[in-house]
Amino acid sequence: MAYLTMYAGDRALATGSSFFWTHGGRTFLVTNWHNVSGYNHLTGELLSPTGAVPDRLGFRVFMRVSEPDGEGFFELESVERRIDLFNSSQSVWLEHPSLGNRVDVAAVDVSSAVVGSQATGANEVESDAVIDNVVSQDAFILGFPFGLIANAPVPIWKRGTIALDPSFDADGLPKTLIDTATREGMSGSVVVARHITVGRPFKKKDGTEVTPLYAKHDLVVGIYSGRQYPDLERAQLGIVWKRRVIEEIVFRADGTSRAAV
Repeated sequence: MAYLTMYAGDRALATGSSFFWTHGGRTFLVTNWHNVSGYNHLTGELLSPTGAVPDRLGFRVFMRVSEPDGEGFFELESVERRIDLFNSSQSVWLEHPSLGNRVDVAAVDVSSAVVGSQATGANEVESDAVIDNVVSQDAFILGFPFGLIANAPVPIWKRGTIALDPSFDADGLPKTLIDTATREGMSGSVVVARHITVGRPFKKKDGTEVTPLYAKHDLVVGIYSGRQYPDLERAQLGIVWKRRVIEEIVFRADGTSRAAV
């Protein structure tokens, strides 16, 4: 997860959330389309009251600043990396291959910008269990509400509940809904579902089956992109674009098909 700042030149326009995803030896920064474009993906309206749109992104990564001690621990420092959003007037971000900005998700190849850092893809650190998500299950939105950094550049874990049966697509698009009180600055947060298994078997992605006494599984559900009803007095339902959207976007980078999961 990475704290995100949108810039127009050297002027900060807004902050948001993002996370890393790895594929084919490359690292992608995944966030919302409206964060990189500066426009509301539904209405086309400019988001910044300044009238500016971002031309650079700043995202924070951890860099190792000491050698490991006798127990293998070392010091980390949070630093900002900035990338240009346009190359010869062409945008550098990837959109959904068939739905474009109807899906409020974008990915930017940041492989060269994270060299030497501790940037790790969310798909690398999630559980390797194959478990289906279900309605009413706990989910967590990992992001930076109101641009908050709680004295450390790490995300806040905001609890929610999967509010719509995951087998359905809300509005006929690859998204679902979660019941949670989210706030500004969390756009682009990774959403994970937590599964606890106690003494029962589960399958791993390699096809093997194991039966641990106790296991905790955090699995990526998708990416948060705002509230269904911005009016806080109405139902507090958050929009989550499904995990398959992320895969369809990053697999587009090398022309391959989405991996089976």
